[in-house]
Amino acid sequence: MTKGSAIKYSSAQLEFIQSNCTLNRAELTDILNLKFNTCFSVENIKSLCTRKKWNTGRTGYFQKGSIPANKGTKGLTSANKTSFKKGQITWNKKPVGYERICSKDGYVLIKTGEPNIFELKHRVIWEKAHGLVLENHVIAFRNQDKTDCRIENLILMAKSEMARYNQSFQKLSNPENNETCLLMAKVKNKKHQMQKELS
Repeated sequence: MTKGSAIKYSSAQLEFIQSNCTLNRAELTDILNLKFNTCFSVENIKSLCTRKKWNTGRTGYFQKGSIPANKGTKGLTSANKTSFKKGQITWNKKPVGYERICSKDGYVLIKTGEPNIFELKHRVIWEKAHGLVLENHVIAFRNQDKTDCRIENLILMAKSEMARYNQSFQKLSNPENNETCLLMAKVKNKKHQMQKELS
């Protein structure tokens, strides 16, 4: 058939296709071409049947009462030599103590338990030295380096103090003066609280 030209079917051909539309489209095309000495493609017949709504009758669903081929089995295939065995450890399993840097915020995460329990390393180190971080408090880095989790580089800050830091000192801070900026935020927050109490 010439590409782009409309295909003309004879009434006999249309009747034959309709009466055999339940056949597989490739099979129907072969029989049709043989019977009428034509050269229709499978796509031609598919398109015609779709337009005319001459369906095969197949839905792709199991008919009520039909028995699946894999009934009574666990999956379609049995285990092979590369299948995981119960209790087998994966090749990429990381041990407790493994560290990685979070791709979102740059903090160091440390594996503290199974399965795959990770915590912020700087909090783990702080809590080991000073106990649980108080509610409404955070741990800040004196030198702004989130990967430097040494205890001497960590400072406990109230969230209200961090708010003062972000408002007034963050843009001024750098690795050399950041500790001073954090302490000034503490002082400014304390001053604000005292003024609030007096008023």
